[in-house]
Amino acid sequence: MKIYYLLIFITSICFGQKEATENEIKAHYYYKCAYKILNNTTSNALSEDLSLKALDYANKAIELNSKNSKYFRVRGTTYFHLKKYDLALNNHDEAIKIDSTNTLAWMGRAIVYENTNQFELAEKNYFKALEYDSNSSIIPFNLGLLYDKWNKPEQSLKSYDKAIQLDSIYADAYINRGAVKLRSKMYEEAINDFNTAISLNSLDKMSYNNRGLCKFYLKEYKSAIDDFEKALAIKLGKSFDENFDTDKYSYNNIANSYFGLGNNEKACEYWNIAVQKGYKYQKKWKEIYNIDDPNELIKKHCK
Repeated sequence: MKIYYLLIFITSICFGQKEATENEIKAHYYYKCAYKILNNTTSNALSEDLSLKALDYANKAIELNSKNSKYFRVRGTTYFHLKKYDLALNNHDEAIKIDSTNTLAWMGRAIVYENTNQFELAEKNYFKALEYDSNSSIIPFNLGLLYDKWNKPEQSLKSYDKAIQLDSIYADAYINRGAVKLRSKMYEEAINDFNTAISLNSLDKMSYNNRGLCKFYLKEYKSAIDDFEKALAIKLGKSFDENFDTDKYSYNNIANSYFGLGNNEKACEYWNIAVQKGYKYQKKWKEIYNIDDPNELIKKHCK
């Protein structure tokens, strides 16, 4: 009898808890759906369609349970992908009000500030995130991005070094560190980073393109063309294409490589393709990358 009454007591508790947490269970399910979408970005980019789906899930989670910090953080990140930065900040702020130790919410704030060129505020929020997760490889990685945008390449490299020290298979850290080295004319070292990134992800479109650029500067034109063609052959889908448009640059890079080989016919063919694909030249690229305007090159070297 004691066992029987105990079972009834436990069952009644479980039943009562089930009724009390039904909305929480549903909310957590919607949160997981949103989180899954956000956790499967392509090169940290998300298409508008997927962003709107994640937002719908996040809204449903918050409607059912408005006391969970994680749900507001996810909605803030979704608004960031939709480029609605004020709403992103508001939601990250709400997440922090509920849980001041929410590292991802502090990072979310930092990312918004970084992408609105408020670099000092971004740095401050990344440092705040580090207070709650000093072993995270993601935070020094993001600091690397910030310092690169802030035109502080030495600090950027140190931050990527730290990220890789914490996570030796962090492919994006190798990609970004390589890109900083490329712009700093450290071509051989940059190639090493791109080689590692490609070994970790054979569909790394950016690393093939950037490794090709390094080889171009080293006057290894044939090998450079191989890398640019590999970059063009990789298709990463809508999320990548909406946020990055690397193909037109690859076509222009192929043209410049053929020009380096003295094959003006091929160079002209690919310069024209780059322009048709929407390549827009910026004057600052002459100083940064030593690249000339393909429109001017076409006028000068093509019939």
